[in-house]
Amino acid sequence: MRIKVDKADQMFSWYVRKRDDHCMRCLSPVGYNLKGQPNTHENSHYFGRRKENTRYDPENCDTLCTACHVTWGSEDREDYRDFKIKQLGEEGFKNLMIRSYLTKKKDRAASYIYAKTLYDSIPSLE
Repeated sequence: MRIKVDKADQMFSWYVRKRDDHCMRCLSPVGYNLKGQPNTHENSHYFGRRKENTRYDPENCDTLCTACHVTWGSEDREDYRDFKIKQLGEEGFKNLMIRSYLTKKKDRAASYIYAKTLYDSIPSLE
């Protein structure tokens, strides 16, 4: 079952793709539209979006091209896990895992404001 993508999800996805600026697996560059918004690649959640507590956690998300997202999202989870441990360290990965199992009440308005603040904190490419 697909999870609905709302304004907060879209803004957070733009933030992650702008932050990384390339696929974290194959290094292909993110493309941008005329407004400077990312229009290629995808925001990959290591712990899925159903886990509300890490849905908008920058440490849980990475930019991946579609092919790499398919690979790390289903075919080669062990390689993705190794990448996350290298990226965050053993302790950071364990803390992320713990956070993913904690519960959090949905608040899309607050999540949108948080995502927009993160997005705006990255300098424009112009």
